[in-house]
Order: sequence, then C-alpha cells, then structure tokens
Amino acid sequence: MFSFFKKKDAEPDEPLPRQPRIIQPKPVAPPPGAQAGGSSSGKEEAEDQRELPILDFTTIGPTTISGARIDVVESSDQLSPAMEQAAISFANDQIDDAISILAADIETTEGQHAFDTWLMLFDLYQMRNRRAEFDELAMKFVVVYERSAPVWRDTDTSKPKPAATPQAKAGGPYFLFPQKVIADGIEVLLDQLEKHTQGGVAVRLDFGRIEDIEPAAAAAIVARWVKFKKKKAKFQPTGGPALAEKLKARIEVMRKVDDEAPYWLLLLEIFQLLGLQEDFENTAVDYAVTYEMSPPSWDATAKTKTVAEVAAEEAKLRAEAPPPEPVLDAYRFDGAIISATEAVFTALNTYANSHDEVRIDFSHVPRVDFVSAGMLMNVLVGLTAQSKRVTIFGANELIVALFRIMGISDVATIVRKK
Repeated sequence: MFSFFKKKDAEPDEPLPRQPRIIQPKPVAPPPGAQAGGSSSGKEEAEDQRELPILDFTTIGPTTISGARIDVVESSDQLSPAMEQAAISFANDQIDDAISILAADIETTEGQHAFDTWLMLFDLYQMRNRRAEFDELAMKFVVVYERSAPVWRDTDTSKPKPAATPQAKAGGPYFLFPQKVIADGIEVLLDQLEKHTQGGVAVRLDFGRIEDIEPAAAAAIVARWVKFKKKKAKFQPTGGPALAEKLKARIEVMRKVDDEAPYWLLLLEIFQLLGLQEDFENTAVDYAVTYEMSPPSWDATAKTKTVAEVAAEEAKLRAEAPPPEPVLDAYRFDGAIISATEAVFTALNTYANSHDEVRIDFSHVPRVDFVSAGMLMNVLVGLTAQSKRVTIFGANELIVALFRIMGISDVATIVRKK
C-alpha cells in the first residue's frame, strides 16, 4: 500500500439532530496532587454537579460530527440501577417493562441519572408509538430542564408524501471511493458500483477522496472496467484529474516493476474515462516502452476533450448536482441485531480494513440483545488492538445504555443523538 501526499482535511459529516452528547472512553486518572488544593467550596461545587444535569457543551473534533455541539460525560458510574434494569429489559425485548421502570424512576432520581432516564423514556415512548405520553413528558422536560425537549418523529406512512423534487440534470446515483482502496473488500465495493449502473443512468463517480490504493485493488478496478465498458455503463466522473496526478507520481518510465503495472493501466482507464486522448496516447507509449508489451487502445467512439474542458465539466457537474453533503463515510447496520453470529460482523470488519477511523451508524437499529452486544464488543476490541479509532453514532438511548453496561463505551467513542 502507498500513501499519496499529505492527507486532506476530513470532510464534514452530516450534523446530528439537535445537540448530541458524547460518551468518551474512560479518561486517564488525574496526576497525584491534582486535588491537593481542594476546599469546602470545591466540595460544594461537586455536590452541585450531582444535583444538575451536565450541560457543558464543547465542539467535537474531526473524528466525529463537524460543527456539532456535545456534552462530555464519563462512561463509567453513570448508570443508575433503574437505567441498568431498563436497558436489560429492553435488550430482552421487554419494552413495556422498561417503560414502567423508567417512568417510576424519573419521579425520584436526580442529576445526570435523571437526565439520561428522561432521554431513555422518550425513545421508548417513540418506539411504542405512544404520542400522548411522549408529549406530556416533553412538557415536563421543558419545565425541569429549561431547554427544548426531544421532538416526536412522525412514522405514519398513511400520510401523503410531498411530491419529489425534480432531480438536477446530473443527479444520478452517486458513488464515492473511500480514502483507502485495498484488495480486501474491493470486489464488494465494485459490486456496489455495478448495482448503480444497472438502471442505465449515468453514475456520478467520485475519485476525490482516494489517498491510498494497493496494486491488487487497482488491478481489480481495471478488470471490472472491462466489464463496465462491455455493458456500456455510463459515468460522470469527478476527482479524476487529481487521481491521475497521484497515479503518475507512483510510476516512472523504464522502471519495470510488476506492482506498478496496475497503476499504469488504471491511469490509462482514467484518461479514457475523462476523454483526455493526448494524455492517454502518451502514457500508452511510455507503458509499452517500460513493459515491452502492447498497451490498451483508445476507444475510437469516445469523445475527445481538453484538460480545460474536463475541468469545466467537473465544475458544472458539481454545481448542477453536488454530492450529497455532507458525505458520511460510515458502516451502517440495518434492523435489529438479535442472536447475531460472526457473519453479521463480517462486512463491518471488511469496512474497517480500509479505514483507520471506523464509524458505525446505528441509526437504523431498533434493538440489540446481550449476545450480539457481546460479539460486537469482541469485534471492537480487535479493531482497537489494530490502533483503529472507533466511533458509534445514531444509537437510541437504550442501546447506548446497553453498550455502557457491556463496556463498549470503554473501547469506542459513542456519539449520542440528543
């Protein structure tokens, strides 16, 4: 694997609804003597913090959601007995029991425990579609905390949906290559791209984030491109010229290295895709001289363009139909994760192989049971052992509580929805 130049700044992620709070892995213990200057006033401040919800908002860094605001709390010693019992009941699909436990607990519990208890109860009412109780709880929440309450998410599919907004001229399916394109998982990635081409519409193909690419991955792309051309798949590329420059930096005329051959061939495909015939022909000659074999031929049916025309088309494409912003590069689970097997997490491991920062989206997961949470914990421990940074976001409050019980919050950063 090689690295192309200096990494770009992380692209902004999609803002989370409302003001999310974040649970970070356990902090390092304070150095000896850090509390030496404590006084009675410090003790009173600590007592005050136990009485009030933690509402100290700070800005998160690039590994989470750019521009959002969060509340930082420790992952340990934050679950009350009622919260733990409710989380366990929820994991066992005893949702009504969990509601009864939390509804009784909010009348007596205080401080951070109380705040988290309210959020868990909001999520449970939403799951059970109990709008009246949700609204009543929201009014009480505003009075107690003097801040906006969570908003009810309407799930009534019987209501007519608004008319679809006409798509922009260039608004076809969008496919984004990851920062690291590696052999492990490249075929799955290309299968996804191929699915986008099945409708016969032009796929918006974005090479802009590629920084690292393995020779075997480049070879797989070239091989798949032969199939795409036979099917007459249509693409609207962006980021192609930048990728071409990075590929050119990895090759050299008369330097015959087998592992570099896929870069030459991929570069030729990029020039063909962009319509840059002159660059294609020059590179083809250099390839033939270096490897002493015939290079691929230019597709005579392709439209020839200049570099200026390619740049103008890319700018127009982005203006007419910019990529979904912000692009969130994350692995997403869909549906309840119940009685999971190792196969459930295979795709996650494949995704993680090409990412140093592993983001996992739980926004489409209604419930996780204990067995599955334990298996997820084993996977995450393996990822952190590889020095990968793991962030979990979008999980409902009951799943967050379960993850805290299981110790997942000790090996991963958890970004909460509210």
